[in-house]
Amino acid sequence: MFIHKEVITSRNNPTVKLVASLADKKGRAAEKCFIAEGEKLTYEALSARLPVTKILIREDKAEAVIEKIKALCSASEPDSLDIFILSGTAFEKISTEKAPQGVISVIKYLDFFSNIDIIYNEVIFSENERVLALYSLRDPSNLGSVIRSAVAFGVEHIIVSSDTADVYNPKTVRSAMGSLFKVKITSVSDFSAFIAYAHKSKRRVLAAELTDSAVPLSGIELKRSDIIVIGNEGHGIAREISELCDKSVYIPISEKTESLNASVAASLFMWEQSKL
Repeated sequence: MFIHKEVITSRNNPTVKLVASLADKKGRAAEKCFIAEGEKLTYEALSARLPVTKILIREDKAEAVIEKIKALCSASEPDSLDIFILSGTAFEKISTEKAPQGVISVIKYLDFFSNIDIIYNEVIFSENERVLALYSLRDPSNLGSVIRSAVAFGVEHIIVSSDTADVYNPKTVRSAMGSLFKVKITSVSDFSAFIAYAHKSKRRVLAAELTDSAVPLSGIELKRSDIIVIGNEGHGIAREISELCDKSVYIPISEKTESLNASVAASLFMWEQSKL
């Protein structure tokens, strides 16, 4: 660990510009890093021994935060961790929050997340893993909320379609509140092939949607091995994907509202399945 004692005041400083670029997907892909903003997320990342490469701290928070970091890293100090102190103006350049907490960590892409372009003979999930699937979920805050609930309710693996919101989007990371560090996530470019793989693995795939043939959640004998597919916030699950699923299942709600938020619906399904 190396603490750079000179306070960075320029918004055009190379380190500031690099970290600011990580707010965009293109920048994250180029550097293969993402940002976690806030003290809690930074401390959780360090405690989990994640590959944190940089921590940037606003000048007024520096002393207290550095002491906490030293305490967390006392057992096994990261070899390549750089700590930078920034002026308030420079910190505003890299923050993605309206009310910045004054701490941002830069973390290398995680082994927990993977991409599969072609499903062939890979083992996507193990026999006993509880799996949730997300199809075209576009809102990063929704995705983060689903990840947080998944960890809370014992889901061990989340499969996402390739057009789902970026797992490393700052809003996803913030909404997940550290749970992103605790669950496996796999992005698949061919969702149809994933469903075929699930069936080959003797898994039932259930589409969370209200259709003419859908059954209420209380009317189906849910199994621990079932994979529930949560669809897009506005358009649900594409017909060609829905037709590949074994059944359509819905959560009965009051006539006073049209639908549930996707992350809320996912949480209710996961809570029900966690009882098994």
